[in-house]
Amino acid sequence: MIMRIEVESEFKQMMFNYIYTSLLTILYTIVMSLFLCLYLKKRQKNELLMMIYFLVVIIKGIVIAMSETFHVFANGYNQLFMINPIFDTLYYLAIVGIALKLTDELLNIKLKFYQYVLYILFAFWLILVPFMSDSALKVWLYYLPSQVLTIYLGGLLLKHVRQLDETRQFYRYIRLLGWLTISFGLLIFLEDSFVIYVRDSYHRNVLQIQNRNISEDVFHIVLCMISIRYVCTQLLADKFTYHAPSPPNNSQCERVETTANQQMPNQEDDFSRFVSKYGITQREAEILKLLIAHKHNQEIATQLYLSIGTVKTHTHNIFIKLQVDRRTEVCKIWEAFEQHDT
Repeated sequence: MIMRIEVESEFKQMMFNYIYTSLLTILYTIVMSLFLCLYLKKRQKNELLMMIYFLVVIIKGIVIAMSETFHVFANGYNQLFMINPIFDTLYYLAIVGIALKLTDELLNIKLKFYQYVLYILFAFWLILVPFMSDSALKVWLYYLPSQVLTIYLGGLLLKHVRQLDETRQFYRYIRLLGWLTISFGLLIFLEDSFVIYVRDSYHRNVLQIQNRNISEDVFHIVLCMISIRYVCTQLLADKFTYHAPSPPNNSQCERVETTANQQMPNQEDDFSRFVSKYGITQREAEILKLLIAHKHNQEIATQLYLSIGTVKTHTHNIFIKLQVDRRTEVCKIWEAFEQHDT
């Protein structure tokens, strides 16, 4: 009777793990597919990096699910982890490397030399710690650097977000992502510490390891929700663009158009080469001309019959392609290109 109850309980737990992992995998796959669509549309590195990030998370989740479902696989995986955790090492190296590069792309900053040194030391740490004798301290030390780097990256986002233009589309997402990364980094650290020292057993005769971190799953779920909102906003930006049937014929619009035309670059060939060099789309090129003419968002929206949100989105995309943060820098790049070309 007791044996039957244990078998039923184990079966229910296995089914729960299967359903839970399946739902997570579906969610991650949806987000990864959305980032793939956005990357194919805009060809920006941050979308490609996010797509790769969720691909790595999916692979990790499948391995964890197998360790929760199949005892033979779990025993082999846990024993390998205590001797040479090659899979986990590759996973954390990939995740931290992607996060560092993504931070570089989002903030338009160049990673400093000491950050590369930190990443190399992180890799050596993951390689050397497994040579310690089996104990809870060994496992705790193995996971510690990835948690510290997670909190560090969150702080880096919050530090540099103050230097960005608040009109940028990414501004609010970067600030939110910074706070989330710090908060969940601390939660992951606390949960790992509790599980490693209280619940897990690392004796060779009784090896019992809980590979899943619930706080990490929740962090990825929240990240998925934010990502879905952002990607859908980007993909549907052009769809909700308002185009008037015909331009209103009044003196005010004529004055705006005349002023803009006077300030636009005279050499269209140079401008075409500039647009081609930086991969700027036709709609972005129309907005770029008015940015060079020192027009504000409302003036651009009025002249091109667009919404303010659409203008901000395209302006942000222009900033990314030119690798700048301010409108004045856009003008400087154009002037430098024009002078060099002439």
